[in-house]
Amino acid sequence: MTFEQIVTDIKNKKYAPIYLLMGDEPYYVDYLTNLLLENVIPEEEKDFNQTVLYGSETDVPSVVNFCRSFPMMSDHQLVVIKEGQNLKKVEDLEVYAKSPLGSTVFVLNYKGGNLDKRKKLYATIEKNGVIFESKKIPDYKIPGFVNTLCVSKGFTVDAKSAQMLTDFLGNDLSKLVNEIDKLILSIPANEKRITAELIEQNIGISKDFNNFELLKAVISRDIL
Repeated sequence: MTFEQIVTDIKNKKYAPIYLLMGDEPYYVDYLTNLLLENVIPEEEKDFNQTVLYGSETDVPSVVNFCRSFPMMSDHQLVVIKEGQNLKKVEDLEVYAKSPLGSTVFVLNYKGGNLDKRKKLYATIEKNGVIFESKKIPDYKIPGFVNTLCVSKGFTVDAKSAQMLTDFLGNDLSKLVNEIDKLILSIPANEKRITAELIEQNIGISKDFNNFELLKAVISRDIL
């Protein structure tokens, strides 16, 4: 499933029994994990029906026990394993994945790489749940990500401004999102544009001395 399909299903409260969220790009893995944490269990039920564990602080038998318990006065319980790449003998989760409980939504957050696709666990989750692989975005696509993100938040950004942010902040998507959120907070209520001037004022990137302007000067042979 694509990122957009998974987001749509979660917002429509259409949940899979198991989610394997993995890959080299942590932004999308964390985004989907947080979206599930925000949507599956109502706030007033989270103390009883939501469990968040960390891979380095738990083990497979404990995880399976949590997943096999029933929700308290609710349709669902949510069990999330963050940093699942640190869970020892993670492949032993296959014993649960082959027969997941219908009332449990189990999320395995696995960052910094992929679960071994040759293992039974991967094939079992693929059969009974949802797998999303979060891949690094190539550098040349980062300005497009910036533009799409701004539009999703109700703002526009010109090509120069998107490139300025990319050149200065690199391909760290989480950092880009945080800086854009800060910029949006500084925009006057009647404005809906992120400009080079706004970036210069709030992030400290010069609108006159950056890679975008350098390229333009080279093309136009503007030696000065």
